[in-house]
Amino acid sequence: MTRSLRIPLTNIYAKGGYCAHVKLGEHQHPVNLVLDTGSSTLVVHNGSYQPHEDTALKPTPYEQDVCYGMGGWYGPVVNTRVSFHGLGLSIHLDDVHVAVTAKEESQSFAQADGILGLAYDGLNTAYDLTSFLQTREVSPEVTYPYTLNQTDASVRDYRKWLHDFPKQTLTPYFTQLEAQGVVANQFALLTHRSSIFQTNSHCPVRKLQASKANHGLLVLGKPHIHADLYKAPIHTAKVLHDKYYNVNVKAVQIDGQPKRSAPALKDIEVKGYCTNGIVDSGASMVMFPPSLYKQLMNDFASHNAQFTELLAPFMTFDGTEKGIDANKVNLHEWPNIYLYIEGENTEADNDSNDDNEGKHKGRNKDQDICLCIPPEHYWQIHAPEPEMASFKILSTPNWPNQSILGLPLLNNYYTIFDRENGDKGVIQFATKASLSDALHLESSGIFHSQTKQNKNKE
Repeated sequence: MTRSLRIPLTNIYAKGGYCAHVKLGEHQHPVNLVLDTGSSTLVVHNGSYQPHEDTALKPTPYEQDVCYGMGGWYGPVVNTRVSFHGLGLSIHLDDVHVAVTAKEESQSFAQADGILGLAYDGLNTAYDLTSFLQTREVSPEVTYPYTLNQTDASVRDYRKWLHDFPKQTLTPYFTQLEAQGVVANQFALLTHRSSIFQTNSHCPVRKLQASKANHGLLVLGKPHIHADLYKAPIHTAKVLHDKYYNVNVKAVQIDGQPKRSAPALKDIEVKGYCTNGIVDSGASMVMFPPSLYKQLMNDFASHNAQFTELLAPFMTFDGTEKGIDANKVNLHEWPNIYLYIEGENTEADNDSNDDNEGKHKGRNKDQDICLCIPPEHYWQIHAPEPEMASFKILSTPNWPNQSILGLPLLNNYYTIFDRENGDKGVIQFATKASLSDALHLESSGIFHSQTKQNKNKE
């Protein structure tokens, strides 16, 4: 029987990225994993997991590596138990593929313990090192714990060496859950911020956890039945490729300015990127291609000439969150940003109450949808420090013609990743409801309990 589980999230460990509290192995070791719809691998920092204590661990001949936009890692793959403890319900799954880092770059996980990738199977590539292990006379021929000591090479150099070995696609965690009938092939995210809400300088973790703004929810399986979390209208985007959650971005518009067409991928970019947009919960910003970004910054200036000076510090992105005096940012003066994305009609689009009935009548199949990023989401007040404001619409030189639609977009919606409907799946953006105080307190308590456990272990 499939189930539906509400799992509390917090953004305080991954610089605004949302983490779930997960337990690994027979010893149920607690870790905080960033939820990332832009990757498919479940990876954990070796020191966080303590695999040598896990009696459920089964070594494999596989090794994995991933390079993210910021950071990267490599390490052996093991199979073990993964457990989620939600609000009133738990799920357990054995023989889950888990990569354990032998080496990682400094910004790979921030203060989190690893990443839980929620994208499709094609991104979860491993490499069979049986032949290498044989030449080293490793018996049995498994990568753990042998390759944990292979740390001399950089992540980039090791990647080149590793990719000469036979490839093997591993089934990601969420796909395993669905295949074994634990949950339906759908999940949803309800989030509020793309940066940590900083209450004061050097704020302790417990106080950050107390802020509602720093919490969210993951709903695993049947997200539509949680009617208290969302309401109509629901806008449905077509997923065009089952690699990432690939979408087709048609245009972007600053309110009151002309629509700006989103550039198509260059021929050389199509194989690696598939389409000109992805929906990525692991990105704490919205990233636009340089040409489109320049047009949008000019449109901000046309809306209000004083915006140019305020945006100047954010025109270059080096991976570090920047901020300006929050008193200079009057959110009421800033326009909405609209995204026009190729849509797909579903029954859920037409399930609306009487107040919204007229909005859905006459909708054509595959009509483009319009999504909104309001200023309170593309500006983050009290970030990266108290009384500062951080601008979360960014670009970087030489970026491909692909828009990364991260948390500033998702924060405005109850976002349903539905892999059952449509050819490759759909992503539904519903008007979100606020978390109740009771739900917030229970969510906060779970993470506070884990913080106390970690301190006791230290």
